[in-house]
Amino acid sequence: MTDLFREVEEDLRREQFSRLWEKYGIYVIGTAVAIVLIVAAIVGWRAWSHSKAVEASAQYEALVAEIAEADPEKSAAAFAEFADGASGGYAVLARLAQADRLLAAGDRDGALAAYEAVANDSAAPEIVRGMATVKAGLLLVDRLSLDDMRARVVPINREASPWRSNALELIALAAIREGKWAEADANAKAIIADQTTPPGLRDRAHVIQALAAPHLPR
Repeated sequence: MTDLFREVEEDLRREQFSRLWEKYGIYVIGTAVAIVLIVAAIVGWRAWSHSKAVEASAQYEALVAEIAEADPEKSAAAFAEFADGASGGYAVLARLAQADRLLAAGDRDGALAAYEAVANDSAAPEIVRGMATVKAGLLLVDRLSLDDMRARVVPINREASPWRSNALELIALAAIREGKWAEADANAKAIIADQTTPPGLRDRAHVIQALAAPHLPR
């Protein structure tokens, strides 16, 4: 009798499974196919991304070797062309190289535009954008008002930014231009007090303090 009940139960299970499969089998198959396609797409995309990165690296290295002896204007144009046709990190790297070459050629406005392109590129790493902001600020420190400089360095003038001391230096230099010696001194002190400030920047902050000292109340 027990065997009979077991057989009936198994028949019912098979019948239930058969009905379920008839009703939902197409969805199960569809889901399985979709999973396979998604996995294949991810693997393919990763392989394609890796190959593109390797290709971009080789192209960039070839460009650097090709223009090693070129004059700054020619090399700047070559880096600009590469940046226009590339994407990702190597496009940013080429844009920074373009800016450096333009600066070497004496084209401050061109270099400024290239640095600002990187500083405003949301796809670029934050630390690289910060560096470009500092480089652009240095080109503008003799042109911008103190208020404009403060506004320009807002993205890097915060505790979490590795470029905060550079932002304070730019503000201090702009303050000196306007005779705001107390503000210049305050920013120099903040730079010196920051334990992460590089030695060279710390030395420049001491120079700012020395310049400000004769103009401060005693």
